Formats: sequence, structure tokens, C-alpha cells
Amino acid sequence: MAGPCQTHPGTNATHECTQCGALHCTPCLKRLVTEQNARPLTMCPRCGALARSLPEPERPERDDFALALRRPFDEEGLFLVAALSVPYWLTAIPVASVSTFFNVIYLGTLSAVYFQIVEHVGRDAPGLPFSASFTSRWDLFLSFLRGLVCVLGGFWPAILSEILLPGNVYLTLALALVGIAVTPAVILAIAMTGHTINGLWPVAWVAIVSHSPGAYGKLLGLFVASTAAGMAAILLAAYTVGLIPFFGPYLVGVVITTAAVVQSTLVGTWVRRHAWAPPED
Repeated sequence: MAGPCQTHPGTNATHECTQCGALHCTPCLKRLVTEQNARPLTMCPRCGALARSLPEPERPERDDFALALRRPFDEEGLFLVAALSVPYWLTAIPVASVSTFFNVIYLGTLSAVYFQIVEHVGRDAPGLPFSASFTSRWDLFLSFLRGLVCVLGGFWPAILSEILLPGNVYLTLALALVGIAVTPAVILAIAMTGHTINGLWPVAWVAIVSHSPGAYGKLLGLFVASTAAGMAAILLAAYTVGLIPFFGPYLVGVVITTAAVVQSTLVGTWVRRHAWAPPED
């Protein structure tokens, strides 16, 4: 863990000497340029040995999630949301076949970008990814299927219960609550393996939840809170700006897309902090 600079105790050290172990801030370092390496070498001002960079300190959890909430609202994020909302806008065309076509495009694109954001933020890459990188209609269908699995994957036991044991309301309700609880595990099972089928496999859900129940509890809280907030915002938009002629559906699409993007950045941040953390020694 980094400590204060030995020359400037009020400043955090950025480098450590590979020989004497002294800690130094960046202004304290000596720099050496050689013919073989035009990039300056950082040298310890005490003994002259090479100084290595110290790893950047981990951001506090609150700051990490605050950063996640800000990502969709910078210039790149707003452009992404604006572009993704266009297919949703076109679902308002009053022709059933055309509306269905653009619904599939919108949901498939949104699903693909959702998982791209989880992976992108999970690697702590800056900003947001922009392109869904579709190469065929099959890719679009697979993305649509992946989104469908995320929505319904954890609820298939409840659906099966209702079909096989109709009228057993308490069992179906209990299984539906379980579905809500495991939906983040469904998303992680797909995101961390790259295989949609894993989102339907209860063994994968159990493995993710049991790996760190406390951390998963935080993820579930984030997921439920962001879903509830998103639904409230969508309902508000539908009964306010959604009534505006022509542009109303587009504005509702912007709200829906923003809610999905915000949630994916939160999930990606959780992934970075927990699921993909390097193993401790």
C-alpha cells in the first residue's frame, strides 16, 4: 500500500525505489534519457536506482458508484442513448409488422450494448462502448434472445409451476420472488461466460450467489433499486412527454434506454469491484 513521500510527507507517493525501498512523489524523481530508450527512466533521488510506479489506490466504493452514475451523462453517453433510442421511436409506426421489426432491433441492440457496457465498465475502461458491432441478422437475433433470457431466465421455475400446478398461488409467488432475487445472477452468468444458455442454468446462479453472498446482496439491492427507479421514470415519461405528438415516443425511448444504460454501468462497476477482482495472495 502506498504511503507518503519521504521528502514531502503531505503528498502521497507515486513511486518506490527498487533498491532502497524509499517512497517518492513524482516531482522528487530524477529522470534519465538514454540512446536506447528515449522514454525517461525514473530514478530514486536518494540512491539513483530505478523507481517503479506504485499501483493507483482503489477508489472508495461510494466514489466508484457515483462515477458509474455519471458515465451515461457525458457527451459520449448522451450520444449513445440518443442513437439507441431511434429504433424504439420507429416502433410507433402504426403498422404491426414494421413495429414488431423495430421492436426486435431495439431490444436486440439494447441487450447487446447492455452486456458490452457491463464488460467495458467491468474492465474499468473509460467512457462507454458505442457500437453493438452486429455482423448479421443472426447476431441481432442472438442479442434479442440474450435479453429475453435476462428478463425471463430466473422466472422459468415460476412459469413452469403455473403451468403444471395451476392455482397454487403461493408457490408461484414464492418462485417469482426467487426469480427477482436471481436475475442479477442470470445476467452475470451470461456476462462472465459469454454463453446465453448459462443464464438458464440454476447451478450457475447458485455458484455466483454462494461465491460472495454479501457482495451479491449489494448487487441485488442496486439492481432492484435501479429497476424500480427506472420503471417510475418510464411511467412518468409515458404520461408526460410521451403525450407530445411525433416526438413523444422518442423521448420515452430515451428514458427507457437511459434506465438500462445506468443499470448496466452499476452492474459493471460491481463486476469490477467483486467478480473480476484478482485472487488475493
